Amino acid sequence: MAVVSTPNASSVKVKFDHGTDLNGDRIVKTKTFSSIKSGASNENIMAVVNVIASMQQHTLSGTNRVDNSSLSE
Repeated sequence: MAVVSTPNASSVKVKFDHGTDLNGDRIVKTKTFSSIKSGASNENIMAVVNVIASMQQHTLSGTNRVDNSSLSE
């Protein structure tokens, strides 16, 4: 039997550099934005992330797109 994959809403994890702690270890905080349309292009998502990052006091250090799918037979 064939397995069918149905895309669900995606999410984006945006990481911000908050400097270092007293031990010199890097502090990175993550903000997750969920319920992003699965058909949204990577370019559009990155454009929105860049606008959000420009309004933050901390530096953008990474962006991860997380795609989810439902599987059925």
